[in-house]
Amino acid sequence: MPNWSSRLQVQVDSVLLTPITSFTTTFASSVTQIHSIERDNVGVIVKPQTMTFIMQVPAIGGDPTVKNAGDLYRLAIAGTPFDVALAVQSGNDWVFSQLLFRGCYITSASPSNVTVGVTSGLLDTVPVATFSGIVTDFAAAADIK
Repeated sequence: MPNWSSRLQVQVDSVLLTPITSFTTTFASSVTQIHSIERDNVGVIVKPQTMTFIMQVPAIGGDPTVKNAGDLYRLAIAGTPFDVALAVQSGNDWVFSQLLFRGCYITSASPSNVTVGVTSGLLDTVPVATFSGIVTDFAAAADIK
């Protein structure tokens, strides 16, 4: 078994999104078998494919050259479609060099609670924003490299 040493990066509209703590996609391709009284498996009904994502982004930033949680909130509120790319930053353990998800929309955004220390009056943890969304355009031949 290889020793995983690759570092992945997430890009939004070809600009690095950082920091990011997780990016999870879910792909569903539903097929229902059709059976008949006289015979099994006479056909199938293929339903539309769906793809969703969830990303968790710490609500910190300040570097204008990268995307951050604030940028994602702006995209969500405006209802603006965007592209997300999951790509190799370094290493060679991953089987893909890039996965491109085009036509993404954020369907919900949820900030975490902000906890302030009782004695210090400072933040105890970095707030994290969780973004859920849909992918409207993903073609295996063009978007998996």
